[in-house]
Amino acid sequence: MAGPVADAGWLPAGYYRHLVLEALEEDDFPGALNYLQWTDDPVLAQLLILRLRLLAKAHQRQRESLQNLLANGLPTERREKCRILLEEQERALELLTEYENRALKSIQQRT
Repeated sequence: MAGPVADAGWLPAGYYRHLVLEALEEDDFPGALNYLQWTDDPVLAQLLILRLRLLAKAHQRQRESLQNLLANGLPTERREKCRILLEEQERALELLTEYENRALKSIQQRT
């Protein structure tokens, strides 16, 4: 049933809680945020924020490792690969921060 009807917010809050949890299980953070707006469940929003922060911390550690590798001097080919990976880590962190801000906003709108 996840489709136009579900995206309209017409279903019971319990159904949306299920969709949020399902999206979280699949690491579909945009999907979780989409359905979160109809759950009226601040604990679920906090769970989403926790998941986002834990994932962001892992990406930060990976970013720091890549920065250390680049600082220690690598052959040109490996340096380029590290730079590409570093850019991907930074983009991931930007997205996770954006998702966290949206989740925090959903909590603030309820209070």
